[in-house]
Amino acid sequence: MLQIKVDAKTIREFSNIILTLVQEARVDFRPDGISAKVMDPARVAMISVEVKREAFQEYDVNGEDSLGLDIEKMRNFLKLTASTEIIDFKYDGKKISMKLGNLSAGIPIIDPSALTTPKIPTIEPQDKIVVSLDILAQGIKAAEGISEVVTFSVKSDELRVYAKGETDSETTEMTIPKGLAKEFIFSSDAKSSFALEYLTKFLRSLESTDEISIAIGNDYPLRMEAPIMNGKGKVIFLIAPRIENI
Repeated sequence: MLQIKVDAKTIREFSNIILTLVQEARVDFRPDGISAKVMDPARVAMISVEVKREAFQEYDVNGEDSLGLDIEKMRNFLKLTASTEIIDFKYDGKKISMKLGNLSAGIPIIDPSALTTPKIPTIEPQDKIVVSLDILAQGIKAAEGISEVVTFSVKSDELRVYAKGETDSETTEMTIPKGLAKEFIFSSDAKSSFALEYLTKFLRSLESTDEISIAIGNDYPLRMEAPIMNGKGKVIFLIAPRIENI
């Protein structure tokens, strides 16, 4: 038997982060919390998300267990709840049941071995900048209007996030000077371009953080990391670079 109680906002953010890339995922339950690692079908991006047991109102998990869950169906149930309401989750060996007051729903279990669980690379670029999530999101949103690709460029004194449209005059650029960053570790100039769609979905899924760490290298996967749920969780996002730079 596995039983946890958690507020709807916490489990909704966990679900939304995973749904950035996939609808189904293997979720690992351990005595110290839950986690999931997912990769999109095109193998462009991957996500690792962890939530500590301290984020739950009740957490009764003995040993370790891995369950394949339909995250989309779980989120559909969460849409019926207010963010502060407490959801009661139980696993009886056959299905996950979710209960809110007099309302309940069951989610069938998927064979976890049928779901892709990527290994998250431990190597990351040496340039690292920690910035306000709102500032970065503004730069990404501006790029959406003119391109499907966005470029990150870092120099000794700034991070630039920019995009170009079909003509040279159609451009957007967000410049974040070193002084505005919360942390700025510079090794060498670097520039890489990425598909906007993935970045947009990921940043929109983050509800409980105000800063994000960006690690970038030349034509190297972009690594983003953020604390979530008031420090009771963490998410890592990696996306492969586009071959062409803009």
